[in-house]
Amino acid sequence: MNVQEHLQRARQLLAREQPEMAEAALSDAIDAAVASQDLVLLTQARFALGELLFEQQRDEEAIPYLAAVVRTEMLSGAVDTEVKRAARMLRQIGGVEPR
Repeated sequence: MNVQEHLQRARQLLAREQPEMAEAALSDAIDAAVASQDLVLLTQARFALGELLFEQQRDEEAIPYLAAVVRTEMLSGAVDTEVKRAARMLRQIGGVEPR
């Protein structure tokens, strides 16, 4: 499977209320993005996994993924939305903003 297929599978699993399997699919998406050397897809996969962990209040596990997203810089702006949302989640984890 490619990265997009793993991300789609994760969305389907979440819709079926299977977060553990969705988490595994997102980990596979990250691995596939690393293998394909696609920074946009890697950032999107990291964000999706960080967001899932954040929503499950597994903050310590979410932080590395969200922080990696925030550190991503692309002149094209392709991941600006993910970067902004990840930064907000990190502020919420840190207690700077309410959840």
